[in-house]
Amino acid sequence: MSKGIGKIQQIVKELVQKIPVQQEWTASEFISVYWNSYVKTYESNASVNGGVFEQLLVLSLLREGIYPVYTQARLAFVPNVILDIVLYNRKTPITISAKTTLRERWKQADLEAMATKYVHREAKCYVLTLSESEVSARRKEENSYMGIDAFVLAHTKEYDNLISEIKKINISAGETIKIIETDNQLYTPETVQEMYALSFT
Repeated sequence: MSKGIGKIQQIVKELVQKIPVQQEWTASEFISVYWNSYVKTYESNASVNGGVFEQLLVLSLLREGIYPVYTQARLAFVPNVILDIVLYNRKTPITISAKTTLRERWKQADLEAMATKYVHREAKCYVLTLSESEVSARRKEENSYMGIDAFVLAHTKEYDNLISEIKKINISAGETIKIIETDNQLYTPETVQEMYALSFT
């Protein structure tokens, strides 16, 4: 793993050690608690911010019993697209683009979603973010994006609702024909136990 990823995982480990995970938290509360703690404790750095947010999303999914979680994944037959998070289902793969803020980056997420759906027609593609004002702006211009199914605020009940929808889909490991081409960054309850000393079972 690269030095950057090691640093991000160290930060997340410090966050969950400082504030123990509470069983009663919803997924959105999990994100809120640790993101707020991160913002208060660490100096802001754009690339680290994104990595920490992505790791918190991964942990929140695993905590809800949704796994395996692939990060920085390439889907077979979708060239030149690296997806932040992929949850695999043969008929309905789910992709999540994790953006702490949107600015113009939602356009890249939309292109990636369109490329994904060109091959995997039933795919669901979501942008998860923390920026309420930017999501509000995007929703006012629904015709401005074509591939994204929804912009979801990860620190609100919107994320809990999305979790409920994802739970209706049978998530599994990528198949032997290598639908997911990069599975070296695969998160399961076992890998998280090893990495963060967290148990969600």
